[in-house]
This record gives sequence, structure tokens and C-alpha cells, in this order.
Amino acid sequence: MVRSDSGGQYRSTIDNLSALRAFVAVVESGSFSEAGYRLNVVPSTISKHVSLLEERLQGQLLLRSTKQLSITELGRRFYERCLAILHEVEEAENELGEYQSEPQGRLRVTAGPIFGGHHLPALIPSFLEKYPKISLELKITTETLDMIDNALDVAIRISSNLDPSLIAVKLAPNVRTFCAAPAYLEQHGTPETPQDLVRHNCIVANETARTAKWPIKGEDGDDFVSVSGNLVINHGEVYRRAVIDGLGIGYVARFVVYEDIKAGRLVELFKDQRVTSSFIYAVYPERRNLPLKTRAFIDHIREAFRTPPEWAV
Repeated sequence: MVRSDSGGQYRSTIDNLSALRAFVAVVESGSFSEAGYRLNVVPSTISKHVSLLEERLQGQLLLRSTKQLSITELGRRFYERCLAILHEVEEAENELGEYQSEPQGRLRVTAGPIFGGHHLPALIPSFLEKYPKISLELKITTETLDMIDNALDVAIRISSNLDPSLIAVKLAPNVRTFCAAPAYLEQHGTPETPQDLVRHNCIVANETARTAKWPIKGEDGDDFVSVSGNLVINHGEVYRRAVIDGLGIGYVARFVVYEDIKAGRLVELFKDQRVTSSFIYAVYPERRNLPLKTRAFIDHIREAFRTPPEWAV
């Protein structure tokens, strides 16, 4: 039941659950004093709660006499409603308590195609085995999705300038390296210094030009070498494939090509010129009470990166 107050605003008939619990306790115990004992409050507080309910409902719930209390027909119907309401509240509290005591529920994680495709899959089986009540939804995309608008719990971001509204856990440095296929080097020769790249066909990851400036280590800090080539690619996996196929020299995140280097499909050039211009993070929106499912995933992936991967050294 709702009614309008003098300001024209509507308010609930019941302002809080304490009044409902007080009324139920009186009905079940048969006295205000016993109800107060059950709820650990003074009997006068119980009486005030019941009187407030009667005022709001505009009807008598209990018949009072010096010897006993009895419930009216309105009181009986209201009592049954109160039992149903309090039962629902108790179930909700129990469910939330269980939810907060064990990680569970749907966990939505987003990552880019390369990292999400090459490195997250190795972490997922052990995570789901450890937390069987979590349902993981992995969204792989090149877009930097708004975490709030898209209801995302965790995002894997590679950046040098993160959104300050997000909480970030640093996982590893994003080390970039120069590399080429053995076939390319055999045909065109191996550059001895980064400056030699100006005479080579370099694969550019830039949609707007066929030239690029690749960072190198100079005498006074980071410097750049200008490169160019006949192939421009804006997709990480396609870029990697083109380098392996010998179409040119690439400048790639080391985590993308590390296995190729180990297997001999690619040759790493200028190892002393590796540059770390960004880091790999697990990020999540700032929340007062972080869900256990989110904390579990963050802890799991942070533990996986506790020992730096070989490609990050």
C-alpha cells in the first residue's frame, strides 16, 4: 500500500523490516515483552512499531487487553504477508552470503586478439577447475570497450596511458623486438644496426602511411629510426604471418613472436635494442566491494605472471 504525503510524493507503507519483524514476533509470542526479548529490544519499541503499522495501514492489527493480545482479521492477513516478505528477505540474504563466501556467477573478461588468443587460453582451464561456480565469458576484440557500459568485470589492456578511472594490476612489460624470417635475411642480407633498416623492406603497422618511426636506444635515451616498406598491415596475426613468410622485417611485441623465435621461424635482430614502451595490465572498474569472482580472476592471472615470462625478459 502507498499513499501520498503533503508534498505529493509517494512513500511505502512499510519503511523498514524492523516493524514487520516486530509485528510477527508479537503474533507468534503473544506479548510485547516476549517479542522484545526475542528481538533484543525493549517492549516499548515493539509497541511503537506495531502502532506505526496500524497507523500506516489505517486499521487495527491487534486487540489489546490487560490480560492478552489477539489478532484481528486484518492482522491475520497482514501477518501472512509479512511471513512471505521476511522469508524472501531471508533467502536473499542467505543467497548473497553464499555468493560472497565463494566466487561464483558470470565473469565477463575482454582482451585483444593477440594476447587473448595466445596467452589467456593457457590460464582458463586451471581457473575454471579451481572455481567451478564461475561462468567465464571471454570477449576478444580490437576495440577498447567501455567497461561500465559493456558490464565488463576485467579487461586485459596493453597501454602506456591507462584510463585513470580504472584499477590496474601490472602483469608484464610489453617488450618489442625486431625480427625477420631466415628466408628474407638469406635473400636480402642481415642488417647489423637499426640504422641499416632504411635499406630494407619493413612491414609497417600504420593505416595512414607506408613509413614509420621505430624506437631504438640512443646515446641519450630512446631514439627513432625511419623505415618504409611495400606492405602496411593493421592486424597483429596477419602482421606476424607476413613476417614469417619473409615479406619484410617486422617490429613486433615479443610475446607475439617469442615461440616463432624459439622454433627458428624468425630471427631476432638487435637484441640489445629491445624497447619497452608500454605494459600489459589487468584492469577493472573501481568498486567499493569488489566481487569475489573478479578478485579470484585477478589473483589467478597475477599469480601466473608472478615469474616473468621468457618473452618479457
